Amino acid sequence: MGDKMFVGVSVTVKDGRFYFDIMADKGLYMEDIRSILVGGVALSIRGEKTPELQAKAMRDVISHLESEFINPDSFSDLGVNDDVK
Repeated sequence: MGDKMFVGVSVTVKDGRFYFDIMADKGLYMEDIRSILVGGVALSIRGEKTPELQAKAMRDVISHLESEFINPDSFSDLGVNDDVK
């Protein structure tokens, strides 16, 4: 087995809004963190029982990403820890 890295997500819901906290091993590059998170999403899509359900899950993920980037408030309070490269 190769090197093991940690990336996790905690979510707090407050006033109907979701606040995400991404935790990762110190020194990981942003690209690594993103790749690991996307890999987890891909596994959750592939975990669907049929190709039709996988396609629906993929469309749902894409739609959700599009809605996040359309909404200017989605990232207004974004902060990145100095440990992330």
